[in-house]
Amino acid sequence: MILMNSVIANAISGLDKFAPLVDEWEPVGWGLAGAACLLVPIITFIIWLAIAIWMYKDAKKRDENAVLWLIIGLILGLIGLIIWIVVRPDMDEVMRKRREKQQYQQQQYQQPPPPGQGGNNW
Repeated sequence: MILMNSVIANAISGLDKFAPLVDEWEPVGWGLAGAACLLVPIITFIIWLAIAIWMYKDAKKRDENAVLWLIIGLILGLIGLIIWIVVRPDMDEVMRKRREKQQYQQQQYQQPPPPGQGGNNW
């Protein structure tokens, strides 16, 4: 029993020489694990931001509220992207609405004003 206690005491006192290495944080000692710990959040943030920017551009192209979809993309990330892909309008429908709007505006521009409300009524 005494022999075992002395062995344990020697083992514990032998660990004191490693104490300075454990207490100090050395970035070089992290190696690949440290690089992964730094790169994974950065890459995740870049992907998150790219999703939000793409949602903004796509919503703007489809005549939707682009700022709202940007905020949804920033808050929800991948879940927001899935929601946008499900609810976004079809591009053919968007183009049809644009043509109808353009035709309506051209008709409004070409109509003469009612009598007494415009033009030269001398």
